[in-house]
Amino acid sequence: MYIFTRYVVAEILKIFILTLTAITLLVTIGMGVKEGASRGCPPTVILHLMPYMLPYMLVITIPVSLLLAVSIVYGRMTGSNEIVALKSSGISPMDVIWPTIVLALLFSIGALYLQEFAATVGRPCMARVLIESIEDIALGMLKKDKYCSLPEFEITVTDVRMEDKMLLDPTIVINGRGNDQKIVIRAAKAKLETDRRAKTVNFKCWDYTIEYQGQGGVTISDPGMIERTVPIIDPGRDEFHRDWVAMHEIPDRLAQLWKIAGEIDEQRTALRERIKASPPQSEEKLKDIERLDASLKERHKDLSWKIHRLQTEPYRRLSNGFTCLCFALIGAPVAMLWRHTDVLTNFFVCFLPILAVYYPLLMIGEDLSTSGKFPPFSFWMGNVMLILPGIFLLKWVVRH
Repeated sequence: MYIFTRYVVAEILKIFILTLTAITLLVTIGMGVKEGASRGCPPTVILHLMPYMLPYMLVITIPVSLLLAVSIVYGRMTGSNEIVALKSSGISPMDVIWPTIVLALLFSIGALYLQEFAATVGRPCMARVLIESIEDIALGMLKKDKYCSLPEFEITVTDVRMEDKMLLDPTIVINGRGNDQKIVIRAAKAKLETDRRAKTVNFKCWDYTIEYQGQGGVTISDPGMIERTVPIIDPGRDEFHRDWVAMHEIPDRLAQLWKIAGEIDEQRTALRERIKASPPQSEEKLKDIERLDASLKERHKDLSWKIHRLQTEPYRRLSNGFTCLCFALIGAPVAMLWRHTDVLTNFFVCFLPILAVYYPLLMIGEDLSTSGKFPPFSFWMGNVMLILPGIFLLKWVVRH
C-alpha cells in the first residue's frame, strides 16, 4: 500500500515543483515588471522588489501548479489503465487519491502562512525599498516622461543626464507640509540626491529663481547655487488596511474602527439635536453645518467600508489558502473520469469548471461581502461549489 502512496506523492511533487518554478518565475517577472514600470522604477529597483512580491505570487501559482500536476498524474494513470489494474487487484482508487488530498491540505496550510508573511513582512519591506529608492524612481520617471510627481515634490525637466544625474531646465515644486510654504524653484540645472539614513532628498540648483508661495510671497533670483533639503514622507504601515494586518490583529483593529464610527455617530446626533434646539439664524451658518454633517457622513462611509473589508479578511485568506484542496478535490476525479493521457487536454478539462464556476463566484463573493450586502462567509461560495461536486465525483470514481 505504501508503494502506491510513495509513487503518487513522488509523481505529484516532481511535476508540481517543476511547474511551480516555471509559473512563479513567469508571473513574478511579468507582474513585477508591470508594477515597477507603472511606478517608474528602474530595473534595479524592480529586482529588489521581486523577492518581497514572491509570497503574493505563490498564493496564486501553488493551486494552479497543483491542479496541473494532479491532472497529469491521474489522467496518465487512468489513460494507461493503471487504475483498472488496481481495482482488479482489489485496491480502491481512494488509496491513490488520499495522498494527494493530504498533500493539498498541507499546501493549503502553507498558503495561509504565506498570506500572513506577505501582510506582516512582504508589504512593509516593499514600502521600505520604494522609500530607499526614491532617487532612482524619480530619475527613471523624469527620463521617461520628463515629469515626476511624488508626495514630497513635483519636477518637470527638458532632459536628464543619467551619467551625472543632472536635471536640465528643471521646475521643482516642493509641497508645503503643515505651516510650511509651497516653494517653486526654476533653475538652469539641478542635481537630486537622497540621504537614506536621514530619509531626506537634497536638491542642488544652479542659476535659479526661487518663489515662496503664500502670504507675502517672495521671489529670489541668483546665478549661484542653492541647496534645499526635503524630508521623505514615510507613509508607514496602514493599520486598517486588510493587506497590512495579521490575522490575530484583526479583532483589535475592528474594535478601534467601531469605536471611531460610534464617535462619529454621536457627533452627527449631537449636531442634529443642536439644530432642533436652536436652528441656525443665517443661511450661511446652515450651509456650514450641512457641510460638516456631509463630511462626517463621508468619514463614516469610509470607516464602514474598511470594517467590512476587515471582517471578510479571515474568510478571504482561508478561501484563498484552501484553494489548493478544492482544486485537488475537483481535479483528481475529473482527470480520472476523462481517461485521457494528453497533458494539456487533461489540464484544460480540469480547469474548465474552475474557470466557469470558481473565479466568477469568488469575484461576486468578494464584491458582495466587502460591500456588506452578504455575510463574510459568502467568500466561500466558490470553494463550496468545487468541494461538493468534487466529493460526489470521488464517490462515483470509487464506486464505478
